[in-house]
Amino acid sequence: MLEALSSQAMSSSNGTDLLGLAERRLTWLEKRQSVLAGNVANADTPGYVAKDVSPFQGVLQNQMAVTLAQTEPGHLSGNNGTAHAAATGGNISISGNEVKLEDQLEKVADTNDQQRLATTLYSRYTSMISTVLGSGS
Repeated sequence: MLEALSSQAMSSSNGTDLLGLAERRLTWLEKRQSVLAGNVANADTPGYVAKDVSPFQGVLQNQMAVTLAQTEPGHLSGNNGTAHAAATGGNISISGNEVKLEDQLEKVADTNDQQRLATTLYSRYTSMISTVLGSGS
């Protein structure tokens, strides 16, 4: 029941569905962790090229399409999302692949930190809603 009430409370057309956003973020982080684990597992596979998922910002572009307006001639105009991350060429290792184990493990640790933050924020937010609805402890 709490989930239904919080979902109704957060899905107004004027705001952002924060619980849905957190769910999408966690799903994206789960997919990224899986791809990174595959990179680590194939670190010695000849010819293997490291993979990564597209940035989470791309998931948000459809939901939060906000463009900056240039209100004064001296102000800079918004970039309208024209900047994109590009893959850089890697060095080929002795085994003939482009996986740098240190980089992959750093990305795994960063993704783990992001998952921890997202789950903490999610649980605190649902606890706040529970308190507001009077069902908190």
